[in-house]
Parts: sequence; structure tokens; C-alpha cells
Amino acid sequence: MKKIFLVFIIIFLFSTKSFASENSDEKLKISLEEAMDLALRGNIELQEQRKDLGISENTIKQVNALKNPQFQSNLLMGRIAKANSSQIGVVVPVEIAKRGVRKTAAESEFNYTENKIKDYEFKLKQRVRSAYFNLILSKSNLKIMEERKELLEDLLNIAENRPINSQNYEIELLQAKIRLKKQYIRINGAKAEVKTSQYKFNKVLNLENNTNLYDAKEESVFNQAFITTLELPAPDELTDYAYNHRYDIKMAVSKLDKAKKDLTATARKRVPDLYLSGGYAFAHDGTPGAFAGIGFDIPMLYLYTPEIQNAKLELEKAQLEYNSILNITKNIIYTNYDKFMMAQENVGYYQNIIGESKKILNLSKQLYKKGQISITNLIVVEHSHQELLNEYLAAIGVYYNAYISLLTELGMENLSVDIDL
Repeated sequence: MKKIFLVFIIIFLFSTKSFASENSDEKLKISLEEAMDLALRGNIELQEQRKDLGISENTIKQVNALKNPQFQSNLLMGRIAKANSSQIGVVVPVEIAKRGVRKTAAESEFNYTENKIKDYEFKLKQRVRSAYFNLILSKSNLKIMEERKELLEDLLNIAENRPINSQNYEIELLQAKIRLKKQYIRINGAKAEVKTSQYKFNKVLNLENNTNLYDAKEESVFNQAFITTLELPAPDELTDYAYNHRYDIKMAVSKLDKAKKDLTATARKRVPDLYLSGGYAFAHDGTPGAFAGIGFDIPMLYLYTPEIQNAKLELEKAQLEYNSILNITKNIIYTNYDKFMMAQENVGYYQNIIGESKKILNLSKQLYKKGQISITNLIVVEHSHQELLNEYLAAIGVYYNAYISLLTELGMENLSVDIDL
């Protein structure tokens, strides 16, 4: 009775472990939206980038700080003290027309950093999207390989069940066996590619202290969710949208604004600073008194000319960088727009062809089963169908990568006919 009870406990524990493992594996399968959310919350490089925002906030406080006062004393000793007083007081430096413009320049730097982080977040999501899609693409290729294996198993079964005395029986049987064995090799290669894509996907996520290997929820790209037909606005409209929404363009605007403020701040170094002083004075015999003073820091021997010239050059560089990014954006959007539209059209063509190819394959399979065609003819048809599926998969890859590239250039989360221009 004890042995039976022990066996029951062991079976229960193994069953529980198996169920937990299956359940755990299911948790590792995540959607694209979940993957993006994970990356935004836990990507190590993004966390590093976000530290810059705190640094920029502190820089605003730093450049807006008042200068500390100076405590000064003048204690006379000896006979000179009989005719002069000793002094203890404070000197307060006062900057003229400098702190305000330095603060606005630092605020422009803060805006630059803020947009830089948003740009990094956006591009991280696009990298996640690309890695997620490439993972599904490799899984789709494996699915094609598995379906082809089933077809070759059917082909081998037909060859084995044909009459032994039929023409070329042994040759066709060997051909069917070889094709199936070669397919096992291809499947192993496809499985390895899926694993590689999984590791690349998790590398893009780059989550801290993470022991999970995340996988895409979808098993293939052969559904309309990946290949929806979109009618986009004209490239000029898309370009206008990009100019107003892309974070790297906003970064260029902030950089240009900061360069203007830096030039103003540098030029104002020529404005004299003010020094106010005052304190307590006393004679050697104890006679009390006070003193007050004023001074100016006059830039007479050095006029900050090199700094001003460098600030002007930095402003010109920022203006050229802004103009350049606008020009490049326009050219790339036009290029990616054409690529996307052609890729979308090609996917539509392949969708129409695949159904016809599959019909030809099924008809050829029936003819071979009836002995009306040779296995060589069936293999040719099967190979053509396989090549067509591979081409279709490649076309979807081109389509979706063009889709991601266009999204990136537009600074848009998803392409839609309802683009708010």
C-alpha cells in the first residue's frame, strides 16, 4: 500500500511539474504590443538614456545658480593701525544679463534630451518590431518545411503502396526516401534559425536580470494581420507629417535653438559684472564704523572674441544639420514609399498565384497516385511549389521591412489611411 501511495505521489509531482512547465512556456509567448511594453519598461540601454534627462534638469539649476558671496577681512597690525581702520565684510558678485540666457539655453538642451529619449524609445520599438517579425518569418519558414515533410511522407507512402512490378518502382521509392531524408536536414536548419531569431529578439529586448527566453505569439506570417492593403496619402503629405512629428527633427530644432542662445550668452560675457561690498570697520581704539563699496569686472584685456566666433560656427553647423536632415528625410520617404507600394503589389500577386500552384500540386499528386505521371514529374511540381512559397515568404519580408522603414522615416507608430496631417 505504501509503494502504491509513493508511486502516486511521484506521478502527481511529475504531472504538476509538467503542467507548470507547459504553463511557463505559454507565458513566454508574447504579442508585439507586450514585447514593446517590456522593452520600454526594462531595456537596459533605454534606462541609461533616461539618466540624461535628470542630468539636463540639474544643468538648468546649475547654470541658473547665483554666485556665492565672499567673506573678506582686513585686520591691521602695528603702528599703521593707529591711523587706519580694520574691516570685516562681504563681497557679493552680481552677473549682468547672463543668468537668464544661460537658463534658456539649458532649457533648450533639456528639450533636446527629452526628444532624444523619445526618439530612442520610438526606434527601440521599431527594432523590437523588426526582430519580432524576423522571428515569425523564421517560424513561417519552419512551418513551410514541416508541411513539405508531410507532403513528402505522403509521396513516400504512395510510392511504397504501388505495385512492386510497376515500372521504375525501386527507383521512385529510393527517390521518395532521399527527398524525405533531405527534408529532415532542412527542417533541422530551419529549427536552428528559429532559435537564432529568438535569441536576437531577446537581445533587442535587452532586459535586466532576465532569465526568460521570450517567443512571438504568432506562428506564421500567413494571415492578413501582417499584409493588410493600405492606401497611403501622397509622399508630399507624408513628408509634411514627418517634419512635424519626427523626434530627431525636433532634436535638430532644439539644438538650433540652443546654439542661438549659446551665441547670445557668449556675447554677453562682454557685459561687465557688478561687485557689491560692505561690512564692519573699527579703529584700534575701538571706534566703530562701516564701509560700502562697488566694483565692475570690465572685459578690457580679453574680449571673448574666440568664444564668440566658435559660438557663431556652432550656430551655422546646427542650421546646416537641420537643413540636411529635412532634405534627407524627404528623399528617403519618397524612396521608401515607392518600395512599400511595390512590395505591397507583389504580395498581392503572390497571394493569387499560390492558390493556383497548390491546386496544381494536388492534381499532380492524384495523377501520380493513379500511375499517370512519374515521380520525377511530381517532384518537379512539388519543387516549383516550394520555390513559390519561399518567394512569397521573401516578398512578405520585403513588404514588412519596407513598412517598418517607412514608419521609422515618418515617426509614426502605425501606418493608417486616417493619418492626421
